[in-house]
Amino acid sequence: MRTRIAALLLLLPQLALAGGLRLVAELPDVRYTNAAKVSAQRFVLVGVTWERDAKNRPIMPHYELFDFQERKVIDVPVPLHQLPKTHTDTLGRTNPSATVVHHDGQVTSLTFNATQGYSAVATYFCQYDHRTKRFSDLVLLGPWNNTQYVEDIGFDPADTYFYYASAVNPAGNVLKGGYTSFELARINLETRAIDWTMKVDFPKRDKPIKLVSGPKKFSPDGTKLALVEYNDKGNERQHPARPQQQVLVIDIPSKQVDSYPAPLTTYGTAFTPNNRYLLLGSNELGDVIRIDLEKKKIDAKTKGMKKVHHFVVTPSGRSFLVVSNTQQISPKVIEVRRVSDLSLQTSIPMRMLFPGNDGVAMEVMAGLNGRMLMTPFVDEKGWSSKKGVRLYEVPDDVDSPEVAGSAGGDLKIAQGVVLGKQYADKQGLRYVDYRVDPTATFEQFVVAPDGDVLLIGTLSGNTDGDYKPGRTKPVVARLDPAGKPRWSKVLVKKGFLDYEGGTVAATPDGGCVAQIASYVHPGRHPVTRLVKLDAKGKVLWDHHFRGDGGARTPLGDHFSLLPDGSVLITGRYYDDVNDKQRHDWKAVLDPNGQVVSDEVSP
Repeated sequence: MRTRIAALLLLLPQLALAGGLRLVAELPDVRYTNAAKVSAQRFVLVGVTWERDAKNRPIMPHYELFDFQERKVIDVPVPLHQLPKTHTDTLGRTNPSATVVHHDGQVTSLTFNATQGYSAVATYFCQYDHRTKRFSDLVLLGPWNNTQYVEDIGFDPADTYFYYASAVNPAGNVLKGGYTSFELARINLETRAIDWTMKVDFPKRDKPIKLVSGPKKFSPDGTKLALVEYNDKGNERQHPARPQQQVLVIDIPSKQVDSYPAPLTTYGTAFTPNNRYLLLGSNELGDVIRIDLEKKKIDAKTKGMKKVHHFVVTPSGRSFLVVSNTQQISPKVIEVRRVSDLSLQTSIPMRMLFPGNDGVAMEVMAGLNGRMLMTPFVDEKGWSSKKGVRLYEVPDDVDSPEVAGSAGGDLKIAQGVVLGKQYADKQGLRYVDYRVDPTATFEQFVVAPDGDVLLIGTLSGNTDGDYKPGRTKPVVARLDPAGKPRWSKVLVKKGFLDYEGGTVAATPDGGCVAQIASYVHPGRHPVTRLVKLDAKGKVLWDHHFRGDGGARTPLGDHFSLLPDGSVLITGRYYDDVNDKQRHDWKAVLDPNGQVVSDEVSP
């Protein structure tokens, strides 16, 4: 197998993101198309490319698997064009399509559908050993006909077995009409022996309902399997499910089945690491329930966010992440709940995980026993991109209400930043999307001591292809703790033609000081300018330092609010128009906007 190491950017620990999830790598070159886990802890199928013959016909797939352990993409070629003739004869075609269902680093497991004409007639299992470069014999998993077809279940957490089922409906039309029972079975991934089978009857109804799509969930010890029936509001109106949709928990060693009522659209499903509880979450309703598998009853319920897509249990089993589609709901966060009582512990702002975007249909793959999460980059609309992934390290537990904001800080700061950015986006205010330093006093988005959010941005009539001077206006705004605007102030000033960027600081008297990059001429440096506003948005003073952006104009680079409300400014000063003769510059403005000091180094 060829190995392709993805471009790997390791980030420093201080760049930890919210809720204890630490961003450990960004892999911009990893493709992400039709991703699927192909082992319990290690490998994720992220793409496939094809070798082609002289006539440009595809002959051999190269499966691209991301390896959580090595943090790289490996290239796994499987020479389907070299399948033995006995195999292609059985499968009914010389170029059969394969589905990768498992990979262990040395052996790739595949399923094939045998066909007659354009119809599937059976499903077979086969393995390719990359050490010997040989295909195994075909193993028949089951036939396809009017009353049954084969459906993948998935592999157990120990990567010992691959489970599958024949979906059966004796009345016929099983593909469209639905199934009434599963004939479950498993194949040993080492010996290819089918060593366990059992029949599972689903509740009898006038109209059968199917299971939630995708791989099914196993308990961490591999002894239990959860089959969750799918139902939604629309189906319930047209064909009420009686009895209501269920989750069937199968004890694999004893072949015992326990059934419990399940919420509508149960997309969140997870067993706890101690195998004691099963957690379920509703996409449409936001209902979260906990099933005690020892006492065999639903023992806890709560109402959470809607549009649930995934549950991710932390390695300790004390908390779990509720990943929802924040394109469609607010707040734009990932909930962190306690397993003990389902209570909300904290929330992780989505913008802290996806810079510049809080409305995200987040996809997530977990590996290494839940200690590593992979999620793809997203586009401006929050949909998964076809290229680029991030890796997050999951702590043993998220047991504090504090989260890391962008680079540190608490939940109050993180949520304030999110509220400020949501307001700015809605108003069309431009800002620079960089990581917030919670130790800084001047920032684009600041949470005041009373919980209000202060922000600064720029209104602009310019576009990338259409720029003219004089189309920009600086704006400072104040929001209440819920994100509702208290006031906003446009701070243009005579003598300045353009504005860009800026920062703001909350002052001890309840007001704020805004630092505004103000240009006399757009081709020069900005003039250093500060504006003081009171708690109601009234301008108390407006001071700009000497110069017009050319030579001998002091340029402020760093602004700090001192305890008494004064502002310390440090920056640069150039004697010449070519910026070659640099000096350090330092100045202090008192709380009334008066210059206390203004010093240029020799």
